Amino acid sequence: MQRSLLLSLGALSLISACSSGDGFSEDQGNNNGGGGGGGTTEITSANAARVTRVSYQSSQAAGAAGSYSSGTGFITSNSGPVGRIDGSLGTSSKPTSANSGVPIPPTVDSCLEGGTTTLSGDIADPLTPTLTPGDYFDLTFQDCADGLAVIDGSLFYEVDAFAGDLLTGVYDLTMTATFTDFQVATDEDTLLSNGDATVRLDTLDFPVITTETSGDSLTIDGDLGSQTLSNFASSFTQDTDALPSPYMQSGSGTLNTTLLSGTVSYSTPVEFEGFDADNPNSGEFLVTGANSTARLVVVDNVNINIELDSDGDGTVDETIEMTWAEFESL
Repeated sequence: MQRSLLLSLGALSLISACSSGDGFSEDQGNNNGGGGGGGTTEITSANAARVTRVSYQSSQAAGAAGSYSSGTGFITSNSGPVGRIDGSLGTSSKPTSANSGVPIPPTVDSCLEGGTTTLSGDIADPLTPTLTPGDYFDLTFQDCADGLAVIDGSLFYEVDAFAGDLLTGVYDLTMTATFTDFQVATDEDTLLSNGDATVRLDTLDFPVITTETSGDSLTIDGDLGSQTLSNFASSFTQDTDALPSPYMQSGSGTLNTTLLSGTVSYSTPVEFEGFDADNPNSGEFLVTGANSTARLVVVDNVNINIELDSDGDGTVDETIEMTWAEFESL
């Protein structure tokens, strides 16, 4: 039950960042699934804040895929700011009896409010224990209700690389996570994910911990529309020993969503920095559309500016000032 609860929380952190809370009605973009309209979105004075908001949240969602690793039982994580990857992936835990066999026989857990989670897989060396490229964990959800959501579908993890000590929690682990008809249903939305992401968890410099997430394609379909991230990458680093705990974060990729009229690309020219669960207090986030850009410039952890270059000539044509709270509620 604990494992299925962790997966529920991880799912919500990723999926909700993509769709829930964006506050867009259907007339603000095509809502017919399969991504946005053809071509590239033109960023204008009328849509600059919204385009930046959608792109920023999608970037955070890509990074949040790293929190799924907690479902294997090897990693625990602390919560971070809304929309960004679950913060410090602090300590490793010894594999439980459910994932200590070779191969791992299918093990069924009952969920808190009905349904099941089935874990199976294979670990080449369960006695040391360590992880070996090719080790895998296969999780299947059957109407798994944990109070927060009802989860259905499959998550498959395969170990790509491992170095370090699993028992002490000091290691460098890379896994590929594949989402197949992975559905999360809440009172607000029903979201379906398909695609893959490569997650790297680096604790070799503990208490400084780095999580990197990348992938070729990840699609999330929901009641509010469809979003596809392609060629995406995200990095999150946190010093878990300092108080307050500083973090650094960056991301890049291409977004095609029914919430916009076409595709946009995004990057982080200046890495975000902040503390604990607070908003970033410095950094820049650049969204590029059709001969146009919108640049989110962090003033501090309360205020931001969005600098619009509507004709792509490298000159700021308009600056939109707002607070983080206003930005997140668009």
